[in-house]
Amino acid sequence: MLAKLRMKLQVDKEDFGCYQSSNMQGVMMEQIDSAYAEKLHEQGLKPYSQYIVGGEQKEWVVNTFTKEAYQEIITPLLDGKLSEFCIEKKEMHIKIMGKELKTVRKQELLDEFYSDTYDRYLSLEFLTPTSFKSDGRYIIIPEARYIYQSLMNKYSAASEDLNMCDEETLASLTESSSIVQYKLRSTFFLLEGVRIPAFKGEIKIKIAGTATMAKYARLLTRFGEYSGVGIKSAIGMGALQLKEAKK
Repeated sequence: MLAKLRMKLQVDKEDFGCYQSSNMQGVMMEQIDSAYAEKLHEQGLKPYSQYIVGGEQKEWVVNTFTKEAYQEIITPLLDGKLSEFCIEKKEMHIKIMGKELKTVRKQELLDEFYSDTYDRYLSLEFLTPTSFKSDGRYIIIPEARYIYQSLMNKYSAASEDLNMCDEETLASLTESSSIVQYKLRSTFFLLEGVRIPAFKGEIKIKIAGTATMAKYARLLTRFGEYSGVGIKSAIGMGALQLKEAKK
């Protein structure tokens, strides 16, 4: 099951932005069982993502994409005990003014994949600073290969019985896809005093291959709305939104 928990926040400081999501991860960890927190610490790819978005109205969004992660993370955050808290090192006091939960069965994504309808255009928005890493270098231009590779790895990590990490399929997806529109800007994500180079903005991808490739690309990006894309999605980077799928 995929879950997205949106929490509207009231913050007493103006400089509360996406960079605080690493501190919010600490707040989240304080709410969950210590044994599960230790298990998460030992994992490579995490079964959740979380980030901060919004202008005047800030939102803290926590996503999970396994049943266990939902039970261990979303359930404690929903139970009402967490209504206000402080980020002491930033001297910030935060109140949660409302919570909204959306859940989607993974089977719904697969049903879309096996349906007769599909579209060859995907409009993606990167809501928070996004970056990829290859051979020790940060990649701050969204290339189709890096997007698909990241999403395939995350989907496989969240699925006990399905491995999507297939080089041939990745190559076919990459060859079939081209970015036909973009509105991007370079930025950075500040983490413990280190600036991680990144980008934000929107792109439109056209998939020119088979219908299967077009539907597969949409399945991955739909999943990406919960998993995030690229590096450090557990601490606020790589938040992804599928804005539309039309010509």
